[in-house]
Amino acid sequence: MRGRSGLLLTVMVMLVPSIGSAEIDPALTGLSAGGGDATSVFFSPAAMTRLDQPELVLQTAFVYQESKFTVDAATLDGGDADNDTRLLLVPGAYYVRPLGERLRLGLSVNVPSGIGNDYGKTWSGRYLSEESSLAFLAAAAPLAYRISERWSLAPGPYLIYTDSRTKARVNNLLPEFGDGTVRLEEDGAALGWLAGVMYEPTPRTRFAANYKSSVDPELEGTPSFNNLDPLVREGLAALDLLGTEVDVDFKVPAIAQGGVYTEFGDRWSATGDVVWINMSEFGISRVSVGQGRITVREDDFRDAWMGSVGVKYRYRADRALSAGAMYFTSPISDGDRNIALPMDRVYGVGAGLERPCWGFQCKMSLNYFDLGDGDLSENGGPLAGSIDGSFSKNWAVMLDIQLRKIF
Repeated sequence: MRGRSGLLLTVMVMLVPSIGSAEIDPALTGLSAGGGDATSVFFSPAAMTRLDQPELVLQTAFVYQESKFTVDAATLDGGDADNDTRLLLVPGAYYVRPLGERLRLGLSVNVPSGIGNDYGKTWSGRYLSEESSLAFLAAAAPLAYRISERWSLAPGPYLIYTDSRTKARVNNLLPEFGDGTVRLEEDGAALGWLAGVMYEPTPRTRFAANYKSSVDPELEGTPSFNNLDPLVREGLAALDLLGTEVDVDFKVPAIAQGGVYTEFGDRWSATGDVVWINMSEFGISRVSVGQGRITVREDDFRDAWMGSVGVKYRYRADRALSAGAMYFTSPISDGDRNIALPMDRVYGVGAGLERPCWGFQCKMSLNYFDLGDGDLSENGGPLAGSIDGSFSKNWAVMLDIQLRKIF
């Protein structure tokens, strides 16, 4: 059995938004040309040439997310989804080491993106989706070289590990058996490449562009079933669908971004960024049991864009205040959106503080993200049912803490 699946970053960015970026500032600002510390390794590797000493950045982001899907109409009973709240811990580590006057080596391990929903076991859309999650772990090792006083280049490999899990209820034909369940878990890893270029026309202004290739991890898994009634089980067995491996054509999409950093006087600086994500390659595998068949659904995503602007006020050499705002376009139309991955437009705002603490240079920011109403209409057939509705609550708050150490 074959299905099709692909990714976002995201980005988030996008989902619970992406956390790894170059000199991470509030609301995901400074992605491309910030270039102020070792977080440049993953999103703006050419900016590593600005670092003259070995340094390490340890990052922890605490993300609290709350959502609730409200059903306007459905063919099956159950009503609204459960209120879904979760607290996520998102780690990252970034290291840069000079190798001579012009060459820099960067190493990073981080969680660039993830998304998940838990709708509950009894709601009207339980045969379409009960739970879903998609998470990524990334590692990168670029080399940056300063070609001249103004130009720097940085290529390198990066590895992406993907973990996808989906679960749905099965509408048994014999009422006395209640609901069954079908679960699909897949994971895999693949190697891609990244590259960056930075141009510094003046010591106070720089431009940067960065690219990450698409990656094709080989994901496969076998759906597991629980509490199927004899009629459903025999029907699937007769068609040789029990124990059948699902081989998913999954692609982590290419990402391109560009941005500018500039200073105004001795205290003020600003950043602007634009990010393109080839979301037309993205999706998620999800399985459902219909009348004598197992369905692996395809999704129809479109390319997405993100823009952000940020400003920073440095009131002392080692202390600063910052603020930022971002907007991410919806990677899927209302008519094509599905409940397993109900992504919508995202906007975010945040404020941050930078100061010495605990022997490190510390950067902290508090960010709010509105994840959209996810309006959708989905038809899963007679057994899975159909739903119409949207999220009455769908937001996240992120506390981002970074500890920087220069050796």
